[in-house]
Amino acid sequence: MGDGPVRSGRVRGVNWTLAGIVGLLIITVVSIVPLTLTILHLRLSDVRVIDVAGRQRMLLERHMKELLLAAEGVDSPYQATREVLKERVAVLIGGGSTGGGIDVGETIVLSGAPTDTIRDTLLLQQRLLEAFVVKADRFLQTLPTVAEHRAMRDDLLKDNTELLEVSNDAVVMLTRHATSRVHMLIRWELVGMLLVVGVASVLTWRFLQAENALKRSQTMALQALQQSDTVKSSLLSSVSHELRTPLTAIKTMLFNLREDPAMQPVHVRKEFLKSIDEELDYLNRLVGNLLDMSRIEAGTLKPNREWHLVDELIEGAIRRVGQRLERRALQIELSQDLPPIYVDGVEIQQVLVNLLDNALKFSPEDSPIHIGAAVVGELIEVNVTNAGEGIPSSELERIFDRFYRVSSGDVPATPGTGLGLAICKGFVEAHDGQIVARSAGGQTTISFRLPLMKTVPTFDQDVTHA
Repeated sequence: MGDGPVRSGRVRGVNWTLAGIVGLLIITVVSIVPLTLTILHLRLSDVRVIDVAGRQRMLLERHMKELLLAAEGVDSPYQATREVLKERVAVLIGGGSTGGGIDVGETIVLSGAPTDTIRDTLLLQQRLLEAFVVKADRFLQTLPTVAEHRAMRDDLLKDNTELLEVSNDAVVMLTRHATSRVHMLIRWELVGMLLVVGVASVLTWRFLQAENALKRSQTMALQALQQSDTVKSSLLSSVSHELRTPLTAIKTMLFNLREDPAMQPVHVRKEFLKSIDEELDYLNRLVGNLLDMSRIEAGTLKPNREWHLVDELIEGAIRRVGQRLERRALQIELSQDLPPIYVDGVEIQQVLVNLLDNALKFSPEDSPIHIGAAVVGELIEVNVTNAGEGIPSSELERIFDRFYRVSSGDVPATPGTGLGLAICKGFVEAHDGQIVARSAGGQTTISFRLPLMKTVPTFDQDVTHA
């Protein structure tokens, strides 16, 4: 059952990959089709030109035979063959339509000589043909009994051979040109195909990357929701336990107070009332921490800044902690040059209360607690130090996480929700400050630093410093 979502995600990933590959192939094929059609069209055009040029050789041989027959008095269509030769060489040179004549049953359109070299060869063939026609007419007008008749015939045969060679050269040049052009188009087709494949591959890769990023985002969102549910469960469990303990104690002590006063000595009743007062103070701090934590998480924390003296904030925090500090030695060491600080007094005093409360819970009852404050550069540093077992270096940063408490196998779990230091961090960072913990030799110090301001900022108190 647990492999279902994973397997489904893998199947979807494979499907998208196959879709990308298929799409890439389709794009490649579509990009090849136009170039392939162009190559086929040009190839067909070149074949027609080469065919017409090749037929010139056959027509030249035919024309020569017809001339010889006409010279012997046989009726032959040499005039028609001659006109076809002239027409086709002209079309090969300048382009146009030809056909309907000897050896061609359809009209075809040619585009003319493709290069200057081929054009010059065809022009040479045209000039030789014109000269050959002049000699052929003179040959036909000469009587067979004339002595020069044989010489003229040999001269015509020689000129016809030259015409055949020039015609062959033209065919060879046209064939080479056609082959070269096809090769060039094929190279361009390959380049275009590679370009299309490259672009399509990049787009497919980016698409897959975007899909993976979306999956990671969805996974992170799911994990965040799961973590949020875990946090809520932890909060409900912790709060319910922390509420139940003092409420049970208060209810028990109230039940005892309702008994007959004669059965309860005065000092016992006073002790019950004192304990009830302490438990109510604890409940008040717990509710206050929960409200403060909700403000921090909701992002609605807006420090209401005013000028305050550090010693007055520390004194107020000590008063709020109250009786719990009466049995402890409290050492206060403040620098003489402490300037006023521009902060939210309620929030910074709450930071001090939480730090003192933390020091009380995690230190022996007969050990002192030290509070110090001094100017460090452009900052003011306040620290609270207590004795105890200390904090492992691996956990110094984690103690500021919500619901986190340092575990120890030798010491029973200390009551609390693990929100106090997380609230301290939220309040200090809302004032653009930093809070850190140090622990060595059984001494633990938590310090926070706040920036000093010499003048009131122009944005005054309405600006959020979260």
